[in-house]
Amino acid sequence: MKIKLHIWLCIMNLHLSDEQRMLRESMARLFAAESTSERLRAAESSGFDAALWEQVSAAGIPMLRVPETEGGLESSLLDALLVAEEAGRYLASAPVIEVIVACRLLGLAGRSEAAAEHLERSLSGSVLTLALHNVATRPLQVVPAATIADAVLFLDGDELALLSGFEKPQTVANLGSDPLARIHFQECGGERLSLLVGAEAVTLFQAAIEEWKLLNTARLAGLTRQGLQMAADYSKERFAFGNAIGSFQGISHPLADAVTEAEGAQLLAWRAAWAISKGCKDAAASVSMAYWWASQVAARAMSRALHTFGGYGVSLEYDIQFYYRKSKAMVLPLGDPQQELQQVAQRLWTDVVVSLPDAGQIDLDFSLGARAEVFGEEVRAYFEKNLTPELRAHAHHSVAGFHPEFNKQLARDGLLFPHWPKQYGGLERDAYDLAAMTAVMESYGWEHVTAPITNQVAQILMMFACDEVKEEALSRFGRGEALACMGFTEPSCGCDLFAAKTKAEQQADGNWLINGQKIFTTAANLADYCFLLARTSPDKPKHAGLSVFLVPMTLPGIEVHAVHTLQDERTNIVYFSEVLLPEKYLIGPVDGGLKVMASTLEMEHGSADQYRHGHVTMVNAAEAWALQTTRDGEPLLHDRDAAGRLARSKVHLEVSTLLCRRAIWAMSEKVHSRYWGPMAKMFATEIYQRDALDLMDLAAPDTVFADHSGLGQVELGYRQSIGTTIYGGTSEVQRSLVAEQALGMPKSRN
Repeated sequence: MKIKLHIWLCIMNLHLSDEQRMLRESMARLFAAESTSERLRAAESSGFDAALWEQVSAAGIPMLRVPETEGGLESSLLDALLVAEEAGRYLASAPVIEVIVACRLLGLAGRSEAAAEHLERSLSGSVLTLALHNVATRPLQVVPAATIADAVLFLDGDELALLSGFEKPQTVANLGSDPLARIHFQECGGERLSLLVGAEAVTLFQAAIEEWKLLNTARLAGLTRQGLQMAADYSKERFAFGNAIGSFQGISHPLADAVTEAEGAQLLAWRAAWAISKGCKDAAASVSMAYWWASQVAARAMSRALHTFGGYGVSLEYDIQFYYRKSKAMVLPLGDPQQELQQVAQRLWTDVVVSLPDAGQIDLDFSLGARAEVFGEEVRAYFEKNLTPELRAHAHHSVAGFHPEFNKQLARDGLLFPHWPKQYGGLERDAYDLAAMTAVMESYGWEHVTAPITNQVAQILMMFACDEVKEEALSRFGRGEALACMGFTEPSCGCDLFAAKTKAEQQADGNWLINGQKIFTTAANLADYCFLLARTSPDKPKHAGLSVFLVPMTLPGIEVHAVHTLQDERTNIVYFSEVLLPEKYLIGPVDGGLKVMASTLEMEHGSADQYRHGHVTMVNAAEAWALQTTRDGEPLLHDRDAAGRLARSKVHLEVSTLLCRRAIWAMSEKVHSRYWGPMAKMFATEIYQRDALDLMDLAAPDTVFADHSGLGQVELGYRQSIGTTIYGGTSEVQRSLVAEQALGMPKSRN
């Protein structure tokens, strides 16, 4: 019985609205014109550009998040994030974030005529800021924008109050040249206006701090992206040894890593705002994840960016030093950013209650969509019903888990290739449904290797094969009766696919004679067809002389030899000796392999999510272990180090998930971005390996055992993760693509 189709309108969406794009563009124009390098230097002594602030105020930014009933715009939290990103990108010497947050807090808490007057002045350009900690426990604390503020909001116990008329502290030299200073709230004098007392006061203040953290995350993401672009641009201008230094992988690859992490920070901030708007149970943890991640990646990225400039980078004449200093200075007023990792742990694994701001209406959607979620549950019910004890015992993460009869059953029930067109036996499900289904299969330990490989080959056949081959191969694939493997890599050329030496020579009768060998042809021992890249015109440039074929594996002259890996997997070497292939199996035109392969690689870049699932299984296993483990008589997660390390792996996994989901979305919605796929694949696999190393240590000594359950999944992850950084194009290849496409750097693979 086939799985039923459901119609749902809710799907994943990362498009900004027209109004949001206009807001972002207007802010970019404003800051580009008013926060120039010259203006930034002129404001160094005070950290404040009064003329810039006048322009920002005139643009209505202070009222952005203030309720409409109080004269504000009541814009969404996402709108505020977009403004913060641009303020960070241009290092605006203005208290944009503090005023947005403080004005909203005053608009929500002010119940008196005096409070209304203060709000009116603040919306007109008077600088209103806020203390970041309860002054009852921290009477002396660093306050952002303290040296230029006309008033400060603060929480004293359970009383929310406003301080004005105080003597502004003197500017003190600081890392970011910002207008911050220490204020002792018991000794600073001035006029104190009580706004609100009790639980509501505490709730509103805590929500304001969470909003401040999220806006600061966005500001750091904007700063980081701009600083990296400056470094990339410089790498094209500076030459060494006759080449632009950006063509050296020692320069381009660290910047590729950094821009990936920066875009992860942006996505985390957007996702946190969406989670708040939807009331997701992990919304509070998402805020802390975003803030901690941005606090780490910004300074690390700017260190790499400055290093690109060499000795010039540390010179005060170059602007990159501003980005280096401010990337660290922005996160310090709140305190040690590493403490935020402890907040992640508490918010994930305890019953702590966190007050969050009202995010307003946010039309982004970071879920796979309601339809995909329902489909995933239907698939889960199917597996529960149909996975017999024998099938469960047969399950394996590699091709060893392939079961011919169950494969045919999945095909009959519409679960082998549910996204295929109906003419080829599919249900025309979308990529989100497919991702939900794959996640369920992973949770049952069922292999999802053979179907994705066969699917990728089939998708190319749909586009390029002749009708006769489509009828033959696609019908067999669709019924679950046949599999495909990919014959791309060769021993002599590795990831340089277009250096293939396997030859295909056309005979007088039009057929082809094939000689050569392929390596790492996963599933070749099971496959009925090999999707083969071969050289058809040796005299042409290497990219121009290639063609693609579909080779039946039953033809004489084909030998498959096993290659066993440390990941508990089998791959293969395939030898082709005088293999005579009928003419119809040419896929695309002769010497047209580049076009066919471009479609193949584009599809592979959009399927980066397949490399993330092992990471999911590993982290879930470590989390389950940690939640039920005690050490020295205490729950393991009472140990701050253990809790922090596990929380860090959860942050890493969230960034990986967001980058992979973005790649799925881009391919599904035909959004043109040539680097999102490589970026997702590179990050997902590299962070998987990094977490495997740490979780192996965290759960030692039990992780030394390969028991294939519980912590055995961590041990398997340690062995499996290293291979994922190689499969589908090594991390080095992906980094080069990211550097070229995301940052516009010179090619580093010549």
